[in-house]
Amino acid sequence: MRGPSLLQPFIQVLFTMSPPRCDADLPPSTSNANRLEEVVIGMSVGSKPANGVLPDSNGDASTVNNNVKPVGSNGTTPASTSGASKAKANGSSAHHATSSLDDAKLQKKYQGVPRLLVESGFLLFRFFYSDLGRRCLKTIPRDLLGLYTLFSVKLMIRRALRRNAPLHHYFLDSVKEHPDKLCVVEVETGKKYTFVEFNELANKYANYFKAKGYKKDDVVALFMENGAEFFAIWLGLSKLGVITAWINSNLKQEPLAHSIRVSNAKSIIVSPSLLPTLNKTISEGLLEDTARLYTSDALEREISDASEPAETPGLDFHSVLCYIYTSGTTGNPKPAVIKHFRYFWIAGGAGKAFGIYKTDSLYVMMPMYHSAAGILGIGQVVVRGCTAVIRKKFSASNFWKDCADHKCTVSQYIGEICRYLLASKSNPHERLHNIRLMFGNGLRGEIWPDFVNRFGIKQIGELYGSTEGNSNIVNIDNHVGACGFFPIYPYITALYPVRLLKVDPESGEIVRDSNGLAITCRPGDTGEMVGMIKEHDPLLRFEGYVNREDTDKKLIRNVVKHGDAVFSSGDILYWDPLGYLHFKDRRGDTYRWRGENVSTMEVEGILQPIMAIEDATVYGVEVKGREGKAGMIGVTLAGHADVDTFLRDSARLLSENLASYAIPVFLRICKEVDKTGTFKLKKTLLQKDGFDVEKCHGDPLYYWDPTDKAYHPMDAQMQADIESGAYNKI
Repeated sequence: MRGPSLLQPFIQVLFTMSPPRCDADLPPSTSNANRLEEVVIGMSVGSKPANGVLPDSNGDASTVNNNVKPVGSNGTTPASTSGASKAKANGSSAHHATSSLDDAKLQKKYQGVPRLLVESGFLLFRFFYSDLGRRCLKTIPRDLLGLYTLFSVKLMIRRALRRNAPLHHYFLDSVKEHPDKLCVVEVETGKKYTFVEFNELANKYANYFKAKGYKKDDVVALFMENGAEFFAIWLGLSKLGVITAWINSNLKQEPLAHSIRVSNAKSIIVSPSLLPTLNKTISEGLLEDTARLYTSDALEREISDASEPAETPGLDFHSVLCYIYTSGTTGNPKPAVIKHFRYFWIAGGAGKAFGIYKTDSLYVMMPMYHSAAGILGIGQVVVRGCTAVIRKKFSASNFWKDCADHKCTVSQYIGEICRYLLASKSNPHERLHNIRLMFGNGLRGEIWPDFVNRFGIKQIGELYGSTEGNSNIVNIDNHVGACGFFPIYPYITALYPVRLLKVDPESGEIVRDSNGLAITCRPGDTGEMVGMIKEHDPLLRFEGYVNREDTDKKLIRNVVKHGDAVFSSGDILYWDPLGYLHFKDRRGDTYRWRGENVSTMEVEGILQPIMAIEDATVYGVEVKGREGKAGMIGVTLAGHADVDTFLRDSARLLSENLASYAIPVFLRICKEVDKTGTFKLKKTLLQKDGFDVEKCHGDPLYYWDPTDKAYHPMDAQMQADIESGAYNKI
């Protein structure tokens, strides 16, 4: 065991990870462990230290040679040593002699053991003896499960990439495996389709549009409500390579026109109930009447050919499947590009992570135009062969009844759905259901235990991700309040495709070091989640949006090294000491309310025509017990402005142009706003005040009443009712 050691630098580093301890302060087993450390250190330097000296547990020298005695400068024993001192010295000498003999025995015991093995053992011992090591030890089961899940998903994706088949081939696999199994059920209409029947329905849409001349890379916009037709249409058109644009069914006026316009849609398929909204947008000149218009009920009467269409040349796993819209800081919704492989790995990855099987029946009541229900939910039917039970809209009073009646085993959620269910009156079905797993995002830690205990949910699958983002995280061990985790082991950060970057709390900008590179977070820090972009890896590419300028705005460059780029999520997360991640806030000019992202710039733009407004800013504020942030408007009015007229005009414009979730809940008429600071600084100050009557220093406050679509004055009592939940219309 002679010679230099490769592990010696690591051992020296690990020795600094915990404070030194005295043998007298430790139990015998720990003292023996410390003695072993000392012997290993001695053996790391050489098999026998010079003069037989080994460090004891206090860093002093112990000698193996029992004949060595303390001497004076002339080589004799000092005459001034008293009898007591001699006894003490003899006792100390005996102690050191015993320690030295123990060291000699340990060295003899481990003689011949390979140095690398001994030092590796010591390195592990010292590491797990430190605070970091003890924390790592606690997370080993979670991290091993995460590693297994990651490898399983990677293997699944690798096989799919080799196959290089478009998405509908995976659905056809299920059709062949169990053609007569129930595929889709509509709650309101009672319609039911087996896998073979649903495939025939999708084929009818495919053959109809093929006969009309539609081909690969043409775009058809779907402005439809939840239902089997929405799913069947995009699945059928995907067999032709036709791209479908999934339009938010809550949109009106300019946001609706913009969403259709930027997709370059050749035609629009619309539900009968949404046709008046679309016609009004066209009649007011916001959208050119150039795209062919189809209503879903008329189409249903015309389609007939259920044969499987011929394979489309050039259609493969890397082709574009659809556009899914996401709100951002630029104002209007932006269409994110979703390719076949991306749909597959998002749906398949969630299924693997949370244990969703083909025997499961999935309850879908969230909007299918979003990735949550459209990919994570319906994707379990396409990729894993599950059954989907679809309700047009979420209903708290019918949720558990639907689950029980249709024997659902899995459901989705967003935080608001969980809160609504908890707030609803107790009913027998809430404990008679078969739901074992609910997965989604936004379940607050404060209500998590109450939710699972009241409704008897065995597993919560909290996750974090975005429609267009290139990296996602999942909570795989039911840890309350967490949306995922990063392992905290040192030196392995480079293996993970996600990072947390430090953000300046005032400016909202990424913090950089003297070299201009971003500063990454450590456990205990809060920062922005970003995804590392690797062009050679299909799963880590950022496909971006239809508009290239929108894509570039989501990139942060020069992060880990000069020349690299990452996807900016805009979300602030907290990384706790055990490695769990907790969602905290949105960065920039977007907030999230009722499960939807809202662009502050979009809302501010709608208020622009009101001449009574001198200055306006829109921001999100926290509401006690509610997920996300409610919208709030802060305005200063011109001196001649009539407040009642301003309130009426604001209510009219906002209700005509915005979806219900995007209308700001609160409004504050500011006596004065600091115009010397930056725009973001003003928002920061207003956000701190929130809708607190006292903090707003006498500024008039108003709240939105959706019943009569108007803003009403808010006093301290109404503030208390909103915070307690007594008033729940917001």
